[in-house]
Amino acid sequence: MWMPTDDEIKYMTKVALETFWGLRHQGDKGVRGGKTMDGFANMIKEVLNHCGVSDSEIIMGRNAKLPSFYRLSKDWDMIVIQNRPDGSRRLLCVLEFKSMKGSVGKNLNNRVEEAIGSSTDLWKAFENGAFGATRPFLGYIYVLSEDPELVGGRDRNGVLFPPLDAFVSFERTGLPANYEERAEIFMKHMVQEQLYDKCAFLIADPLNVGAYRQPNLDLTIELLIKTLVGHVQAHL
Repeated sequence: MWMPTDDEIKYMTKVALETFWGLRHQGDKGVRGGKTMDGFANMIKEVLNHCGVSDSEIIMGRNAKLPSFYRLSKDWDMIVIQNRPDGSRRLLCVLEFKSMKGSVGKNLNNRVEEAIGSSTDLWKAFENGAFGATRPFLGYIYVLSEDPELVGGRDRNGVLFPPLDAFVSFERTGLPANYEERAEIFMKHMVQEQLYDKCAFLIADPLNVGAYRQPNLDLTIELLIKTLVGHVQAHL
């Protein structure tokens, strides 16, 4: 059974980030076109091909649409549908690729609401038989740009009841969680609550293209990819 090494994943991630920054540096055209995470989509596609998934089974763009429970349908960043020998189809994987550069305080809550709503909708549709009996892998890759703003956001004024302990005393510092740590809590809690099977949380360095850090060992790109590979190969 093929499984990529950590070094191979690190190299692929570096290449994906080079694409990320290349599009970012094009300005609004690259960002508004929604293509800044194409490097990560191509990275996952390459991994899936190694697992034996054909290009025709990997769906991206406007056609990556699935039925929902609370609405008619939802567009996803990547969907993998297995074409089985008996002519039936199986939903194998669903992935989202998201990024944020600047305005973290303004946009983080929007990202949280979007991710939680999308996953809740998907699993409710699954419970109601939308995708058959096999639970798909649901993954989320989130890239933040290194920014001085990330250490802000410790103010708790205006909250009418005491915030939960995770936000009041962050586990590694004992201090109120800043924006970066709040993003980490968001990802960690989504995995704990099984809204997503795996999430990857990366902080990319704009001054050293391809360089990145991963604040939480439970939210690494290596862990997400290896879990994805295991899921796919178990069902092929």
